Amino acid sequence: MAEDITVLAYVSQYKEKYYFNEELGKLPDRVRNEILMCLIMIVEEAGGVAELGFTPEGEVFLDSYCEEGDLGYDAISGGLLVREVEREHADLLEELTLWYRTRDVLGGQEGK
Repeated sequence: MAEDITVLAYVSQYKEKYYFNEELGKLPDRVRNEILMCLIMIVEEAGGVAELGFTPEGEVFLDSYCEEGDLGYDAISGGLLVREVEREHADLLEELTLWYRTRDVLGGQEGK
Protein backbone atom coordinates (compact mmCIF):
# COMPACT_ATOMS: atom_id res chain seq x y z
CA MET A 1 0.00 0.00 0.00
CA ALA A 2 0.97 3.62 -0.34
CA GLU A 3 3.04 5.25 2.39
CA ASP A 4 0.48 7.96 3.14
CA ILE A 5 -2.33 5.64 4.23
CA THR A 6 -3.53 5.41 7.82
CA VAL A 7 -3.99 1.86 9.09
CA LEU A 8 -6.89 1.36 11.49
CA ALA A 9 -6.50 -2.40 12.02
CA TYR A 10 -4.67 -5.42 10.70
CA VAL A 11 -4.41 -9.14 11.31
CA SER A 12 -1.17 -10.98 10.59
CA GLN A 13 -0.80 -14.70 10.03
CA TYR A 14 2.95 -14.30 10.49
CA LYS A 15 2.84 -12.67 13.92
CA GLU A 16 -0.41 -14.39 14.93
CA LYS A 17 -1.58 -11.03 16.25
CA TYR A 18 -3.96 -8.21 15.48
CA TYR A 19 -3.57 -4.46 15.88
CA PHE A 20 -5.95 -1.52 16.29
CA ASN A 21 -4.64 2.03 15.91
CA GLU A 22 -5.90 3.55 19.16
CA GLU A 23 -4.45 6.95 18.19
CA LEU A 24 -7.43 7.44 15.87
CA GLY A 25 -9.90 7.22 18.73
CA LYS A 26 -11.97 4.59 20.49
CA LEU A 27 -14.42 2.56 18.45
CA PRO A 28 -17.43 0.81 19.96
CA ASP A 29 -16.80 -2.86 20.77
CA ARG A 30 -19.42 -3.91 18.19
CA VAL A 31 -17.50 -2.15 15.42
CA ARG A 32 -14.10 -3.40 16.60
CA ASN A 33 -15.39 -6.97 16.74
CA GLU A 34 -16.93 -6.79 13.27
CA ILE A 35 -13.69 -5.39 11.79
CA LEU A 36 -11.65 -8.06 13.54
CA MET A 37 -14.01 -10.83 12.37
CA CYS A 38 -13.69 -9.69 8.74
CA LEU A 39 -9.90 -9.45 8.85
CA ILE A 40 -9.52 -12.82 10.58
CA MET A 41 -11.76 -14.47 7.98
CA ILE A 42 -9.55 -13.16 5.17
CA VAL A 43 -6.32 -14.28 6.84
CA GLU A 44 -7.64 -17.72 7.77
CA GLU A 45 -8.73 -18.37 4.19
CA ALA A 46 -5.96 -16.68 2.17
CA GLY A 47 -3.08 -16.39 4.63
CA GLY A 48 -0.77 -13.41 4.85
CA VAL A 49 -2.00 -10.10 6.24
CA ALA A 50 -5.33 -8.32 6.03
CA GLU A 51 -5.60 -4.64 6.85
CA LEU A 52 -8.22 -1.94 6.95
CA GLY A 53 -7.46 1.76 6.94
CA PHE A 54 -7.98 5.10 5.27
CA THR A 55 -6.59 6.85 2.21
CA PRO A 56 -5.43 10.47 2.43
CA GLU A 57 -8.85 11.42 1.00
CA GLY A 58 -10.58 9.70 3.93
CA GLU A 59 -11.84 6.69 1.99
CA VAL A 60 -11.77 3.25 3.62
CA PHE A 61 -9.50 0.66 2.06
CA LEU A 62 -9.28 -3.04 2.72
CA ASP A 63 -6.33 -5.09 1.53
CA SER A 64 -4.88 -8.59 1.66
CA TYR A 65 -1.23 -9.26 0.94
CA CYS A 66 1.72 -11.44 1.91
CA GLU A 67 5.35 -11.11 2.85
CA GLU A 68 7.90 -11.73 0.14
CA GLY A 69 8.51 -15.41 -0.49
CA ASP A 70 5.27 -16.68 1.08
CA LEU A 71 4.31 -19.48 -1.30
CA GLY A 72 1.31 -20.47 0.83
CA TYR A 73 -0.52 -17.17 0.33
CA ASP A 74 -3.55 -17.40 -1.97
CA ALA A 75 -3.78 -14.02 -3.73
CA ILE A 76 -6.93 -14.99 -5.63
CA SER A 77 -8.79 -15.94 -2.45
CA GLY A 78 -7.47 -12.82 -0.74
CA GLY A 79 -8.84 -10.59 -3.49
CA LEU A 80 -12.19 -12.37 -3.59
CA LEU A 81 -12.57 -12.20 0.18
CA VAL A 82 -11.75 -8.49 0.23
CA ARG A 83 -14.51 -7.90 -2.37
CA GLU A 84 -16.91 -10.08 -0.36
CA VAL A 85 -16.28 -8.07 2.81
CA GLU A 86 -16.66 -4.80 0.90
CA ARG A 87 -20.01 -6.00 -0.45
CA GLU A 88 -21.43 -7.66 2.68
CA HIS A 89 -20.21 -5.02 5.14
CA ALA A 90 -20.76 -1.91 3.01
CA ASP A 91 -22.72 -0.20 5.81
CA LEU A 92 -19.87 -0.70 8.27
CA LEU A 93 -17.33 0.66 5.79
CA GLU A 94 -19.53 3.71 5.14
CA GLU A 95 -19.83 4.29 8.90
CA LEU A 96 -16.06 4.07 9.27
CA THR A 97 -15.54 6.58 6.45
CA LEU A 98 -17.92 9.04 8.13
CA TRP A 99 -16.31 8.44 11.54
CA TYR A 100 -12.80 9.02 10.17
CA ARG A 101 -13.75 12.17 8.27
CA THR A 102 -15.63 13.74 11.18
CA ARG A 103 -13.50 12.74 14.16
CA ASP A 104 -11.24 15.82 13.86
CA VAL A 105 -14.21 18.10 13.22
CA LEU A 106 -15.72 16.92 16.49
CA GLY A 107 -12.65 18.11 18.37
CA GLY A 108 -11.04 14.72 18.82
CA GLN A 109 -14.10 13.23 20.49
CA GLU A 110 -14.31 9.49 20.44
CA GLY A 111 -16.39 7.66 17.83
CA LYS A 112 -20.03 6.64 18.27
